[in-house]
Order: sequence, then C-alpha cells, then structure tokens
Amino acid sequence: MTHIDTPGKPIAENPEGSSDESGSAARFREICNPVTGERIQFTAVAPERDEDVVRFNWRSAPGGAIPEHVHPHQQERFTIVSGEAHFKLEGGERAIGAGESIVAAAGVRHAEENRGSVEVVGVVELRPALHSRQMHEAFAGLAADGMTTASGAPKNPLQLGATVWHFRHESRVTSPPIWAQNMVLAPLSALAKVFRVRPHYERWDSRIPRAS
Repeated sequence: MTHIDTPGKPIAENPEGSSDESGSAARFREICNPVTGERIQFTAVAPERDEDVVRFNWRSAPGGAIPEHVHPHQQERFTIVSGEAHFKLEGGERAIGAGESIVAAAGVRHAEENRGSVEVVGVVELRPALHSRQMHEAFAGLAADGMTTASGAPKNPLQLGATVWHFRHESRVTSPPIWAQNMVLAPLSALAKVFRVRPHYERWDSRIPRAS
C-alpha cells in the first residue's frame, strides 16, 4: 500500500519542526552516509516518546540515491520540505515536492533518488521504531569509515553477516532474493559472533551525552 498526501497546511521550512522536536534534535549529532548522499538527525526515538516511532530530519544531496529495499515490519513516511525527490514504489515512479508526503507500507519495495541540482530536505518517520536508529547509524558509520562497497554493503563478509543480518527486521535489500540472502547471511552472522564482530559499534552512536 502506498499513497501520497498533500497536507492542508504548509510544512514549516525549518525541518526540525516544533520547538519540542528541535530540542530532541539537539540531543543527536547529524550523521552522514556518503554512499547514499544522505544526512540524518534524529528528532524522536522510541521509547523516549509516547509514540512508537523513529523520526529524523533528512537531507539528500544532488545525485543521492537509496537502493531498492523493503521494511518487513514497518511503515515509512517521507514528508518533503524543499526540493523534489523521485520515488519508485510497487513498480511505479512518483516525484514528490514540497508539502507532499509519500508512505510505503510494510513489505512494499521502494527506492529514492535526488535527480535535481539542489538538496532535498524532508522528515522521515518509521513506525514501529524497532532498531531503526541503530541501523542508520551502523550503515552511515560503515560508509563514512570506507568499509562499504559502492552499493553500501559492508566489504568485510563477517561485518556483512553481523550488520545486515542483525537489522533484517528493519530493512532488506531486494537483490539478491531474500531467500538467497538468508542462506548466506545467517551462517556469516554466526561466524561473526565467534570473531566478536559486532553489528553496531559505540563510535557510531549519534546520541549526544547529557551534561552531568
């Protein structure tokens, strides 16, 4: 299931949104994924708020692209503040501009590209939250450390098994087929544990420690 919303009132130009969310954003540093061209700053992470949601300010650089994937158990909503994002959903393509939202239900294949010459700015929400914060931190951290391929997959097979298998409930790429991924990733994950390769490392944590 997918749909596009055109809200009745304009979205604030400040992607941090309300003063409450702006205060939440101050508790997280911005993370950057140079492979996908994304910059992310979390504004809400469960269970810190009443909602079971991960919400973040999202920026996509010109030429940036998110490969096709699915969220097996989550709904994902993109709300665009400025720029134009091109989405592929369920075999179709849609361009979404400022003031519009697009929703991909759990299990729906989707991908995104910034085909323009300016940055796309928006807000992304994932429901339920699961471990989406840690997943984004891990993939951004691996990419920033130069430890991924051009498609964003970890180069080290053990890290591939550790990270991709650990976050399989949050996100799965659609190629190779998921059954093939399962055959490879499950044993790699088990082997990664033997060699103490972790799916997420503390250095990637975007939370800013509170002053004592």
